[in-house]
Amino acid sequence: MIINQLSLSNRLLLAVSLVLTAFLGLSAFSLNNAFQASADSAQQKQLKNTIYSILMVAEFDEDGSIALPDDLAEPKFAIPNSGLYAQITSGREIVWQSKSMLGMFLALPEHPGEANEKFSIIKLDDDVSVLNFAYGIVWENEQGDEFNYTINIAEDLNTIDQQKANFQLSLWYLLGGTGLMLLIAQTFILRWGLRPLHDVAIDLHAIKSGQHKRLSKDYPKELNQLTQNINTLLDHEQSRRERYKNSLADLAHSLKTPLAVMRGELETSKNTETFRVTAQEQLDRVSELMDYQLQRAATEGQSSLQAPVSLGQIIHKILSSLDKVYQTKNIRRQYEIDHDIFIHADEGDMYELLGNLLENAYKYCNRQVNVFVSSHSSNIEIHIDDDGNGIPVNAQNDIIKRGNRIDTQAEGQGLGLAIASDIIDAYSGEIKIENSHLGGARFIIHLPKH
Repeated sequence: MIINQLSLSNRLLLAVSLVLTAFLGLSAFSLNNAFQASADSAQQKQLKNTIYSILMVAEFDEDGSIALPDDLAEPKFAIPNSGLYAQITSGREIVWQSKSMLGMFLALPEHPGEANEKFSIIKLDDDVSVLNFAYGIVWENEQGDEFNYTINIAEDLNTIDQQKANFQLSLWYLLGGTGLMLLIAQTFILRWGLRPLHDVAIDLHAIKSGQHKRLSKDYPKELNQLTQNINTLLDHEQSRRERYKNSLADLAHSLKTPLAVMRGELETSKNTETFRVTAQEQLDRVSELMDYQLQRAATEGQSSLQAPVSLGQIIHKILSSLDKVYQTKNIRRQYEIDHDIFIHADEGDMYELLGNLLENAYKYCNRQVNVFVSSHSSNIEIHIDDDGNGIPVNAQNDIIKRGNRIDTQAEGQGLGLAIASDIIDAYSGEIKIENSHLGGARFIIHLPKH
């Protein structure tokens, strides 16, 4: 649809224009109706007041005739065809007419009755319509004779219609001009209000073209969460690219040694069995190197955009699996967790990290493995203890040192601790190795919550 192709500012402007048009249209309709009702009411009231002014100066004779002065309070009565007319009738007989009715006759309705009034529209011979107000009165002379009269005051409707037309024209001009000014003002307001979104689009284009690496401008607080999430995503992707790049470089560097050994053995060895053993050792090493670097590259890393995962559930599943794998060792384990703790991390990374460390504890313990998990204000602390032979003090720092290649790891620890160390580093965490009170090694892992 065409509306789906409109920009955000054009959509808002269209919506505001429709709402403003509807509002001004309803306002004009309501104001026009109110004015017409007020004008009609004012005209009827004016006709009533005119009748009362005529009654105040009218003189009734004993024979029922009526005399009125030549100069009435309303000067239009003295001007022929002025648009304001007065006529008094008794039955069908005209008793008195104003000078403005020179040569005219009002086809009057029937007598409305004593003290009754009636409004009606009468059309004259020249197609002129007038509003007529008929008021019935009864006059009684001294002999007790009663005379019924009808006083009619008629006003040309063209006058009031012209006033209504002038008001409508002024109203539409006023509201139309107001609506136009409001639309112009609204256009500038929308452009100013949506300017930050336009800036975000420009910055994203700059990031796409390689001019910038992240959104760096100050945006209104309504956009802070959006821009922060975008920056988090960009940083996360940048971190992943760096890990891919470093992993490939490390893999290429690590493969040089086993390949050189195999090439040298191929050139110098004359014993087929010796070459086969050497080749098998180096191929196993190449396989481990590739597994390690691929796992390192696949680590997701920390991101607040990831859904929280339950550490308690992950550890429970890993321990249940290891209990079955090492069932013959009859390992006693103790698992304590404050409560179900959640962390924003990739579930696969957590399974890989905790699986390697717990499997290491199960593998090298004698009979006891303890796991303790606690949550603090900004991080999560995990303790893994075993009662094995432990790790020599001089090797505790080297075994978890960042950037160590697999061939420099302490004997017996190998690939698992290297992968665990890289995952912890990707999540801006920390890992330490101490001597456990059980007699073996204690691994202490600190992971940020967010």
